Amino acid sequence: MEHNLRNLLLILTPVLFAANLVQSFFYLPLASRHAKTPNMPDALYYTLFIAFFGAMIFALTAGSLPLMWVAIELTTLVSAPLIAYHRDKDGLEAMWKYLLICSIGIAFALFGTMLVLHSQTIGSPRWFMAGFAFVLAGYGTKTGLAPFHSWLPDAHSEAPAPVSALLSGALLNCSFFAIVRFREMAPAEAAPFCDNSMLALGIFSVAVGAVFMVRQNDFKRLLAYSSVEHIGLITILYSLCAGSADIRSMIVLALFAHIVAHSLTKTLLFQTAGNLLLAFGTRAVPVVQGLAVSMKGHALMWLVGIVFICAMPPSVLFFSELALVFSAPVWVSAVVLLLLFIVFAAMMKTALSMVMGRPLVKCERLPGSLALVPGALLAAIILLGIVSVYFVAR
Repeated sequence: MEHNLRNLLLILTPVLFAANLVQSFFYLPLASRHAKTPNMPDALYYTLFIAFFGAMIFALTAGSLPLMWVAIELTTLVSAPLIAYHRDKDGLEAMWKYLLICSIGIAFALFGTMLVLHSQTIGSPRWFMAGFAFVLAGYGTKTGLAPFHSWLPDAHSEAPAPVSALLSGALLNCSFFAIVRFREMAPAEAAPFCDNSMLALGIFSVAVGAVFMVRQNDFKRLLAYSSVEHIGLITILYSLCAGSADIRSMIVLALFAHIVAHSLTKTLLFQTAGNLLLAFGTRAVPVVQGLAVSMKGHALMWLVGIVFICAMPPSVLFFSELALVFSAPVWVSAVVLLLLFIVFAAMMKTALSMVMGRPLVKCERLPGSLALVPGALLAAIILLGIVSVYFVAR
């Protein structure tokens, strides 16, 4: 599992990096033109952006647990200034919140790493369970698992769109991979504790994401809480991989499919949200109305992206979540289905209110180049959905 997941992320992360790097070339000039305060210099932005990518690759390829810890900490240090790209009060507050909370989390992860290594030395499952609890809390902070997620909505909403997309689509996956590495080392006596802990945090994350999406009036924060929800679903899927051999292969495939589909779809949505922010100058849902009239192309990308992230067919997420429901215990399936219904209702209500109706304010006309990357991502996720339908039908 660990080896296959690493290989998947080593392919997915460069794809997401390239997509957001290209989008940055189109996005930053307009963001600078709309800025009320001087933005970060472009040279510094691209330096940190590339260093952020390098740190994530370092985390995925690190040969030891302490070295991986260094790499995860490095992702915090190089990505924090990117969150404050606009250099305004809210951006700086989000950056410091991110630094503070993730630094505490990474300290927990370091302590947990020490306990796990100690447990291997003396062969004690109890020490491993204690260490895994700290690891799950520590790396769970960077992964965005509730209740350690409080940095995520502010960081994702205040960062420029390409950074938000890379944080949600790539960083959360890398941090989740760190948890997987520890779980794969668990002795048989500690495995149930690890899986039950991940299952509990996964369900709680889906619940928190669902609750905070209801009546959410900031469309970038809506996407941020969607990331909390989906990382919860990914964690639930992984916790189920230790089940019977009959369903293990299906769950592993569903897990990998969910990671890829979520990353691509969320990148599409954050890039589209960034374009809407440039056009309207606000993230307020009540102001951004009538997209089907004023911005037809972006209305299509936004609505299809929301439909797919809500796991409606033919989204790949539909099949991964269906696998979760069929494989989980009945009570888990019932709770997850209820929460997913709340998520669907909240996100579709927001999306339809933004797309339908008449425009309330006049939006700025954006250059077509801003729609190139999200348009390509839209085509990719639709194609993946069609391919998944074909293979399931077979």
